[in-house]
Amino acid sequence: MLKRLSFALAVLFCIFHCWTAMFGAAAGIGQKAIHLGLVLIIFFLDYLAQEDRKWYCRVMDAFFILASAGSLIYIMSIDKTIDLRSGMIYTYDILFGVLLIITLIEATRRAVGKSLAIVVVCFIVYGFMGQHMPGFLAHVGMDITRITSVVYLGTDGIYGTAIYASASYIVLFVILGAVFNETGVGDYFTKLASRAFGKFRGGPAKIAVVASGLFGSISGSAIANVIGTGTFTIPMMKKCGFEDEYAAAVEASASTGGQIMPPVMGATAFLIAEYLGIPYFDLVKAALIPAVLFYVAILMTVDLYARKNNIKGVPESELPTWKELVKNVYLILPLIYLIVSMSVFKMSVTKSGITSIIATIVCTLFSARNRITPDKLKKIVKASINGAKPVAIACGVVGIIIGIVMGSGLGFRMSSVLIQVSNGHLGILLVLTMVVSLILGMGVPTTAAYLMLALLVVPALKQMNVLPLAAHLFIFYFGIISNVTPPVALAAYAAAGVARCNPTRTGVFAFKLSLSGFILPFMFVYNPVLLMQGGALEIIQSLITALLGIYSLSAALEKFVFKWNINRAERLVLLASALLLIIPGTITDLIGFAVLLGIFLIKTAEEKKGNYAKA
Repeated sequence: MLKRLSFALAVLFCIFHCWTAMFGAAAGIGQKAIHLGLVLIIFFLDYLAQEDRKWYCRVMDAFFILASAGSLIYIMSIDKTIDLRSGMIYTYDILFGVLLIITLIEATRRAVGKSLAIVVVCFIVYGFMGQHMPGFLAHVGMDITRITSVVYLGTDGIYGTAIYASASYIVLFVILGAVFNETGVGDYFTKLASRAFGKFRGGPAKIAVVASGLFGSISGSAIANVIGTGTFTIPMMKKCGFEDEYAAAVEASASTGGQIMPPVMGATAFLIAEYLGIPYFDLVKAALIPAVLFYVAILMTVDLYARKNNIKGVPESELPTWKELVKNVYLILPLIYLIVSMSVFKMSVTKSGITSIIATIVCTLFSARNRITPDKLKKIVKASINGAKPVAIACGVVGIIIGIVMGSGLGFRMSSVLIQVSNGHLGILLVLTMVVSLILGMGVPTTAAYLMLALLVVPALKQMNVLPLAAHLFIFYFGIISNVTPPVALAAYAAAGVARCNPTRTGVFAFKLSLSGFILPFMFVYNPVLLMQGGALEIIQSLITALLGIYSLSAALEKFVFKWNINRAERLVLLASALLLIIPGTITDLIGFAVLLGIFLIKTAEEKKGNYAKA
């Protein structure tokens, strides 16, 4: 009975968001409140439906369901009168505000993890105890009335920008991803990558990189990407000769990068566009070159590894045939439509999302294998609500942090402190920002990490005249890369579970493979041309030199360049070449290229003299 009720509410959830996407969002706070309220009710209802739960746990689940429903109904009932109150807060405001805060923290503990729940509790304590804090952390203190006003009723709190993006944009692409998955669109990308790259040297690893980039852009979750594509690619890599940990690391790194790959870029990209107040397609366009560079860097590294270890491609008999792919080429049309609708037709993100869902359903109507059946529809509904839960809960709970930070004034003071610590040097500030981003991103969903960093760190970068787009993408990248940064490399650990290998060693390999992801943000901060903020010639020059720089870096990491092993001194020279090519400037580019060319000529001369044996 409870499971049926949960599924019925999930159906209502999907219908509500599809309807409002087509005909306009619910008025006032309605869109956000219904979105968050339904997610929380369904979330706790699923726990209550588990028959093996102890009685006191079930009582708590029932309490949180009632708290979620009560706070939803109450906020919608007072929505039209909040602006007329002149700041007055009533007892029921406090009651339902506290209930929602407690419910969100518990939902976060279960859905996202203890780390984010602890962070939120610390911020709430900080709000109450501000007058006892040292130095720049000190503030006058906030009482329960003030916290309720800012967090529950204010536009900077729970029902702020984050939950608005989740309710308006993100959920549609979660549904689209579920539709892609069940209609075979996602599987078609994997097959396409297999056919295109499988036969080449180290083919299975290249399949993993390309397929994970395509699938990850839609799924928006590194761990979901690892599970979705890794179950196919990791065994294939192991079979062809890749080490277990290396195979898992390739999948983890490629899956992590899916969130930076256009056109969808996962959930957080919609928040960035919302914060910057720019069209979503402008953000996608800016993110394209760094995303391509990230994946090319991984491809270069695995190619060098495969050449060094003489790893062949997949046998032709095990690859999908071109005939099969051509026969099902219509499965790529929904993704093409999505890109065209945003870029050419200039549709809003909402309209592009809902019409892409419709386009996918229409495209698959003529195939018995791919069309949506009642069973597939049930899976789409379940996948949609399961995908929406962690994002909506994270957006809601981060609203508590944002409310406390804004209400206490910490957000305004943090920027000046960071600038003081960096002594006004942009390079030092960027390194500090990177460290903070990695720490806050460990074990925390990218969406939640980005929201905290956008509030605390981005203002400091803007004060140092960093392009706002570059500043937001900088923290976005490092929030993502934390998925493969030990000691809490969640994507790497998930991949190690699939590969049944050592998770710590997998994390180290994944970190090494993703090293370009640590350099790219610095590149586009110092050289915004890589974000397509310049003329065509400038963009082409920057792209070419960046590719050469990334190749030098990959070669240094793998201790192998072109077709030769290299010694420690040559690795250091290649690292220097990489840095020179990455640093913007024609002179540094020419020197870096000359160094790389010099290595090639030296190794060629050694080979001709017979003093060097090819690997």
